[in-house]
Amino acid sequence: MSLADAALRTVPTGPATEIVSVDCFPACLPLKKPLVMSTYRIDAGPVLFVRVRTRDGAEGWGEAAASPIMSGETITGMVAAVREMIAPQIIGRAVADRSAACATIRRAMYGNRGALAAVDMALLDLAGHVAGVPAVDLLGGALRRSVEPLWLIGGTGEAERDVADALALHAQGVRRFKLKVGLTSVDAEAETVGRLRAALGEDCLIAADANMGWDVQSALRFTRAAAPFGLAFLEQPTPAGDLARLAAVAAGSPVPIGADESIHALSDILRHHEAKAIGGASLKTIKLGGITQVVAAGALCDLLGLSVNLAMMMESSLAASAMVHAACAVPNVDWGLSLGNLWLAEDPTTTALTVQDGRVGCPAGPGLGVTVDERHLAALAAPVG
Repeated sequence: MSLADAALRTVPTGPATEIVSVDCFPACLPLKKPLVMSTYRIDAGPVLFVRVRTRDGAEGWGEAAASPIMSGETITGMVAAVREMIAPQIIGRAVADRSAACATIRRAMYGNRGALAAVDMALLDLAGHVAGVPAVDLLGGALRRSVEPLWLIGGTGEAERDVADALALHAQGVRRFKLKVGLTSVDAEAETVGRLRAALGEDCLIAADANMGWDVQSALRFTRAAAPFGLAFLEQPTPAGDLARLAAVAAGSPVPIGADESIHALSDILRHHEAKAIGGASLKTIKLGGITQVVAAGALCDLLGLSVNLAMMMESSLAASAMVHAACAVPNVDWGLSLGNLWLAEDPTTTALTVQDGRVGCPAGPGLGVTVDERHLAALAAPVG
């Protein structure tokens, strides 16, 4: 019996643990500064919080970002999906039926992965609270107790500023960096990688993310120029859905190619691997449909010999906590964990997740280990059309 099965057996059953309500809390989380990428810009974090309650008053919380370019969803659509399609499928079910409930929801509707992700997370948090175990135990058990974040830098097109930002983070113990590229000339951005390597030393991971902004020739020109500086990987250089172009980049690149916007299901990972288009993948709950699927995708990547980056949008410490639990449960997370809560000016939780000495620890306590501040959340409420 696996640790996850053993933990699940500790979840009580009976009328008291039946789910009786599913509530939506749409919000807009302000950022410390905009995140500028080659093909789009994020000025705020539109998110949907979901609360699931049982008959005896136990509750679990989940969260997912609304990202039309990443998952095709808006806040209004996510709320509708939860209220009209998902809630009727889980109200009346026992907490211990979490996996079966999520499988039923996935069969009942197409897409809406962000809405499903928020509910999947809430059900995981609820099961952990009812069983009195941390979420990582329900995800297969901890293989590690802390992870190194992969810190996003760039989005300025100014090499000096990017290097200064990286050095400030390096002084705090950060050793993994991902540079946003596709904002200025290919040669200038490859040169920025070289300047980062010279400033940070050889012990740091330096990667780049083009967010679908390049053609094959530009991507190859960049990787060939940046490879001598030890570039770890280039993420999503070409548009999502164009497997042939991504495979062409991978065939000619001296550094591994990662996929992000292209990965929306485990089958996408298999297709990209079979086409020899990637050396790794960036896994997000809103693309895969939940934290449970992220862990499954991480296991598949490990089986296929692919590297893994766990990533999120600009979500709070609630979603960040879930990703840390997942990062501690997957076989490998060698491309790091990207934490969206670090970009927030306001975080509607009572215990914000922080990085200490370059690492973030797996939250202790039952469930996700983070409590939502409902008053703060109400102040950040977003209107739904």
